Amino acid sequence: MKNKTIKTARLPKSFHKTFKPERQYINAMLRFAASGGEGDYQDIAASTGIPTGVSSGKVPATLDYCLGMGLLTLSASKPSSIKKPQLTPFGRVVLLEDPFLKTPITQWICHFNLCGGMHGADVWYQSFFTAAPALGMAFSKADLESYLGNLYGASRSNFSGPLVGMYDDDASFKICSAISEVGGQLVRRPAPIVEEMGFAYGAWILQLIREWFPKSNQVSVTDLDAVAGWRTIPGWDVTSLQRVLELVARKGLIEVDRHMEPWLIIPKASADNAWRKIFDDMI
Repeated sequence: MKNKTIKTARLPKSFHKTFKPERQYINAMLRFAASGGEGDYQDIAASTGIPTGVSSGKVPATLDYCLGMGLLTLSASKPSSIKKPQLTPFGRVVLLEDPFLKTPITQWICHFNLCGGMHGADVWYQSFFTAAPALGMAFSKADLESYLGNLYGASRSNFSGPLVGMYDDDASFKICSAISEVGGQLVRRPAPIVEEMGFAYGAWILQLIREWFPKSNQVSVTDLDAVAGWRTIPGWDVTSLQRVLELVARKGLIEVDRHMEPWLIIPKASADNAWRKIFDDMI
């Protein structure tokens, strides 16, 4: 099972200040990181052109979205007021191959990471992972708000914030449309299982194993989902789970031991190397 010493660092429920993630500003933040830039929020705003007000505008939210999406990390050697963002292996390949986050590959992996239990955003984690057994793949906005309200122990409010709207906004993450409003219901869309997504799904799974099971050379499909949500967050049923494992195994990234129950996932590549290949099958 997972190492009990692992600590998580999810973004708090109001980190976004009601702002949706905007791809043009994410691009600006990635370029700032690639250039070696650093500074306080006003410095970053001046360098990137991300709108700012008398305090800090959209810069803190954009930076936090980039952190939650697994595109950036922050240098730990700087004072808290000085931010020096650094590209992750995922962020590096996105800036090189899909700088404005226009492909399903980029948007789905950003979504998965934002929902992650380790470094994602808590509202996304609760909505797409912990709430899944209770809410399923289709539910009302009221049901979601009630779930989050009970969780946070606060009076009724718009806890979900921009979570739903970002997936219906062309400037944000409409290409993946992980959740949408249909006939008064919120409907989750399972992540597509297509050949060109194989390396990306594999890199994500390998990273989850490295983060949650750092001392293991194999992990069961159920254990990995229980802590990291590798099946629940994408919205895959059992049949889809099998198809994804077959797809990733064909890429040479994992081996699946089907003789054990539950099945075991055995990494056959490093996550960092896999991230470099995520656009290799793009047509």
